[in-house]
Amino acid sequence: MFPIKPMSEYKPDWVKKAREDYKKLDKTHKHTHITLCSGIFELFKFGWYVPMWYDVYITTGKDKRGFSWRVAEKQMSMLSDENIIDTHTDKITKFIPRRKDRIDNIVKINTPYRIIAPKNIKFLFLPMPYPDHFDYESSSGILDPAVNSEVNVQLYWNIKEGERFIKAGSPLMQIVPITDKDLTMVCREANEKEMNWVNKKPYFSSFSFSPIRNKIKESYHKYFNKS
Repeated sequence: MFPIKPMSEYKPDWVKKAREDYKKLDKTHKHTHITLCSGIFELFKFGWYVPMWYDVYITTGKDKRGFSWRVAEKQMSMLSDENIIDTHTDKITKFIPRRKDRIDNIVKINTPYRIIAPKNIKFLFLPMPYPDHFDYESSSGILDPAVNSEVNVQLYWNIKEGERFIKAGSPLMQIVPITDKDLTMVCREANEKEMNWVNKKPYFSSFSFSPIRNKIKESYHKYFNKS
């Protein structure tokens, strides 16, 4: 219903207003307009963005820890084996610098998407660039699909009190491949082989007291026969 899309389809409302303003200017003033800023609009061309995949209301309260959420139908939260919305413990969040008006908890949006990619290609996860608002914004990080293929969005929540609505299809996070190669993204249903790999992930995450990433990466490349 709401596939991962190319960044070229990302159209914040302010961009439309800026372009309308640009069209009204005479030629002597057009050369200094923001619509000509390559630093901004080149960024809108790289990679893809992950949209919200269902409607949700998220509520925070003043001097209250955490957040609450509600979806359109209760069965929505039962469609996945994992929580569709989650958070992290203090062991992860307490050392992360935060904005003044940001709540302590991260709103973790677990999506059904996974990334399978050629060997040695990693992905930079970024907040959506120049959004229309800053009620929430994705954290940044790098995903190595050989270690973990899950595409989950870690949202910093910047509203300490109030309710906000995230509509299905709303852009949440930008994904940029880290490679010099020319890539094509295919967003589709997982096939049987890929689902078998996804189903092995809980074992990889729990069989050892210590992270054994090299062993997992070796298994990943062997399984998908990536060169």
